Amino acid sequence: MSRLVLATADAAFERRVIEAFDGDLSGPLRYWREDMLTDPSDTVRELGRRDVEVVALGPDVSTADALALASAFDHDRPDISVLIVAPPSTDLLQSALRAGARDVIAPDMAPADLREAIERAFDTALHRRRVFDGDDPDGVDDHDRSHVIMVLCPKGGAGKTTISTNLALALAQVAPGEVVIVDLDLQFGDVSSSLGLRPELTFSDAVRSNDLLDATTLKAHLTAHPQDLFVLCAPRMPTEAEDISVEHVERTLHLLSQSFRYVVIDTPSGLDENTLASLEYATDLVLVSATDVPSIRATVKEIEALRVIGKPQHEWHFVLNRADARTGLTIPAIERTVGINVDVAIPSSRSVPLSLNQGEPLVLADPRSSVSMAMFQLVRRLSPQSTPADTRPTSIFRRR
Repeated sequence: MSRLVLATADAAFERRVIEAFDGDLSGPLRYWREDMLTDPSDTVRELGRRDVEVVALGPDVSTADALALASAFDHDRPDISVLIVAPPSTDLLQSALRAGARDVIAPDMAPADLREAIERAFDTALHRRRVFDGDDPDGVDDHDRSHVIMVLCPKGGAGKTTISTNLALALAQVAPGEVVIVDLDLQFGDVSSSLGLRPELTFSDAVRSNDLLDATTLKAHLTAHPQDLFVLCAPRMPTEAEDISVEHVERTLHLLSQSFRYVVIDTPSGLDENTLASLEYATDLVLVSATDVPSIRATVKEIEALRVIGKPQHEWHFVLNRADARTGLTIPAIERTVGINVDVAIPSSRSVPLSLNQGEPLVLADPRSSVSMAMFQLVRRLSPQSTPADTRPTSIFRRR
């Protein structure tokens, strides 16, 4: 039996899936019995063979039956990724995530998007099986592997959001589907525009939808980036930031750190109350500074404050942006003034503002540029066990 099973009687959908994979799929994909919906547990036992990794339910399976089957898989075989094939909606996605499904995919979605959604499900299944089998590649459990990375800068204009978004995308190449970036600049955050996204839902929508924010509600309000990255976008209007309390921020970071391997937080300038609250959850602090005197002075003050309020478990990473700018300040002089060594020096590049205007971060637009290479150096500091993106296999049938 194929590693992918389509629980459907719809032969047309099977043909669409096969076409999306350009003939890479082998063997019959469809599995259908008239009585398969009457006993979900029996269906799970029959489908849950060792070589099955992804099960897609529908598109002719009713929503109630699909959710029941997804719950049965989540209970008996959580190592199998379940997709529900149906016209997506926020309510259905919330119900699907609550039932344990990986995603809801439209039956008429474009072939490339269909293939991408199924490949993400394979990635999830592979990761889960490694964890369940005790073969985690990092040699530690999920809780220990979670990194909450705060990108901090005392002054605006130093390139903090550019670094945050490029870092998140670079991490997503190492751990696809396991990275989320949070735009904590609730009034004027522009993570979404830097990533070329137009979010339907934002942070403020999430907190308004549920008095006690839970993981399912939160996941349903994330915006998916095509490069296997998830984004919790800032509110559309500055006034909507008033809906988000410090308690909401703390609850959000707690839930995301339980669900994702990497949580990147793009903070506002300075140390506001939300940033201070986030420090409780952070494992890594990425301190960003430009090379001008006002930025260095502000960085010195920020470091002094963080030394007082920071936690012993925080790993510090000092990133000097536009490090080759001719300001009369050398890196050794900056290190003496600040009191910590520069870990990553990012050079100036005319490509950076161009990539910002196009909404395509440089690690995607030009991964071999000097700026991108510096970002991957930062990734290696945060994830020493990471596999370079260009060595990861591209076909789901060549991963092993």
